[in-house]
Amino acid sequence: MTAPPSSTQPALQSTKKGGFLAERLRTKGWSIRDAAQYLGVSRQRLYTVFEDPGRARLWECAIAGIPQCTQQIKEELRTARTAKQKLKPIREVVVERPEFEVGDEVVAIRSSGLAEEDERAHIVRLRGSQKTNDLQLLVHGPSAEDWLPEKTFRYYFESTGLNIYRRKGMP
Repeated sequence: MTAPPSSTQPALQSTKKGGFLAERLRTKGWSIRDAAQYLGVSRQRLYTVFEDPGRARLWECAIAGIPQCTQQIKEELRTARTAKQKLKPIREVVVERPEFEVGDEVVAIRSSGLAEEDERAHIVRLRGSQKTNDLQLLVHGPSAEDWLPEKTFRYYFESTGLNIYRRKGMP
């Protein structure tokens, strides 16, 4: 059998969401949104605290210390809310990685003047662009170094997917 609530203790249940602590805020003229902003917490945090009877006494003291909500306070809170910049969705920037980079290791698939079949070489420099179809690669092989147009390079070499500078710990 439960005892009826005493006249000095408020009823812990309320018809509105938030219980007796929310009612105390409302009697001081506060909406949950304004009270949460004034206290520097989220509305969800207030509702969670209101539902936890273990924290009720601490928050009851906090609510007792809140001043009566005035029109001036409401205006300041509204101004602060509207002053916040709304986040705009950021369009994803597609960064196209170049197919070839300085230091890319390549392997000869055919014998050329730069390397014999299955020998490794690496790209020393690039000039031109793939977009304009004038890309040239300076390839350093075991026996020589020479500039090759992209089409010729692809005929004699394949990329290994490794970069000699990254492999040695250099950026």
